[in-house]
Amino acid sequence: MAPDEIRAELGRVLASDIFRAAPQLTAFLTYVVEQTLAGRAAELKGYTIAVEAFGRPPDFDPQTDPIVRVEAGRLRKALNLYFAAEGVSDPVRIAVPVGAYVPAFERVAPLEPPEEQAPDLAETAAPVESGADAAGPSRYWLYAAGLGLALGLAAIAFWYWGGRDAGRMAARLPDLASQLPPPPAATPAAPRPMIQTMTPVRARLPIVSVEVAETVTDASLDDITRTFVRHVADTMARFDDLVVVKLPEPLTRPGEGADYVLAISASRVGGVVEGFARLSAAKDGRVVWTTSGERNIDQLGDGAELREVAQRLAIRLAQPFGVLHADARQSALTPEAGCLFLALNLRGTMKEEDHLAARTCLEGVVARDPEFHPAWSQLALLTLDEYSSDFNARPGSALDRALAAAVTAVRLAPSSARAHQAMMDTLFLRGAIDDALKSGREALTRNPYDPDVMAALGARYVQLNRPQEGLPLLERAVALSSGRPPWYDFYLYLAAYLTGATKLAEAHAALINAEETPLGLIGRAMANAASGDKFALEHALQTLKQKVPLFDLDARLYLGRRGFSAEVSDRIIAAIGPGGLLPR
Repeated sequence: MAPDEIRAELGRVLASDIFRAAPQLTAFLTYVVEQTLAGRAAELKGYTIAVEAFGRPPDFDPQTDPIVRVEAGRLRKALNLYFAAEGVSDPVRIAVPVGAYVPAFERVAPLEPPEEQAPDLAETAAPVESGADAAGPSRYWLYAAGLGLALGLAAIAFWYWGGRDAGRMAARLPDLASQLPPPPAATPAAPRPMIQTMTPVRARLPIVSVEVAETVTDASLDDITRTFVRHVADTMARFDDLVVVKLPEPLTRPGEGADYVLAISASRVGGVVEGFARLSAAKDGRVVWTTSGERNIDQLGDGAELREVAQRLAIRLAQPFGVLHADARQSALTPEAGCLFLALNLRGTMKEEDHLAARTCLEGVVARDPEFHPAWSQLALLTLDEYSSDFNARPGSALDRALAAAVTAVRLAPSSARAHQAMMDTLFLRGAIDDALKSGREALTRNPYDPDVMAALGARYVQLNRPQEGLPLLERAVALSSGRPPWYDFYLYLAAYLTGATKLAEAHAALINAEETPLGLIGRAMANAASGDKFALEHALQTLKQKVPLFDLDARLYLGRRGFSAEVSDRIIAAIGPGGLLPR
């Protein structure tokens, strides 16, 4: 292999996020590569590396100072991380085999893409006439559609930013047109096949019919019940990425085509009104969930109490980690809902295999129905995980692909809170903080009842070292979401810690004491260090190192990729303490 090839690869490696933030690793890798290219590989010993690469004095003793062995371990991890993510498509691999310091170089042949990398959209089209080149024009149509999509994304960027920075932002979107394969060569001798009109496969969400369970004879109670039903339906309809709500007319008639029926009734004994709600599966009548409650009829007179009770009921049912979500884990009523709930479940597990399953599922959905906006919102969030958590990373810029998905979601559903939440998270990790917070506030305006939107916006404020603004949002989100993922509690703990509310921080630390997600482990390490529990601290850090190698390699880089500001990252590292984590 030519030295120029190897040096070009070295330059790509050193320009990556991992190595730019680690000068000691940069010095190590540069030294061993250059020495090897100069024919001095036999001189690569612990002593020479320490003295010539790290600047140790001539009396350096490798037996008492393990710096070279430690940094070699870090270097191997860093190279593995780089070639698994940013450098996955690089033409050359550099490795430092265990047991030696001499680097190895390998030329990687470019991957031959399979004939159909994306889901086969042609399977959803009507049949074409048979012939030797029948597939050619069909594929050419697919290439043209891809080119149209690329141009459409640039137009979306112009629309979203109102032309202010449209040219710059559109240029940063994925260059989809350049990634498309060339159209197949024409074969004039073959007859052109007749292609029938393609019928798109429409994706759909579960439908809930909100009804009055029975005719109410008490006129005043009948009015209260119907008003309550409408409040429930109006609130549930805000969760337009998870459920479709129907109000039958009249309200006592069963809704047609529903997957679930939410039946509400009321009875009165003296001045007390008792309300009942029952959610059942429309297909077989299976009772999914029931609840009841009592109120003095005088409390319901001004309407405010009635509206608040209805909103709480609706939130409990329709929120991302609510009753409908729990039921969908057992039997998703539509394939698309199953994919969406796979993406939501990832927020609780933060496992790479769950990420891959959700992404694959949702990509199949948008291939069948490109206008299904809930899938685009969740795909944007999943693509951000490629960048922040190094989950199933693909070549190219994950942040650009996340932006394209978020812009598509907002274009398709400008009133959807989840689309604006996806836009907030995408812009935040791209460094457009003001625009990100604006999108987050827009999401909260679109659905002020969604705990996930509240918690996401509150978490961003905490990451910016503005815990006073984030804490109320997080507290409200936790109060509304009994099935919440553990990251809600982590950010509550961190917000309390940053504000110096020690007792409150201790209370929230107890809620993450058994969590083993990356953020949960970081919170546990902070809390264990604060309480002086060295054994628990060591266990949390060892588990964290196994789950997140980048945190062990460079904690600040990992936290920065997750969106934490430098000030908050320093506070987290200081809280864990020098005994648990060495600053890089």
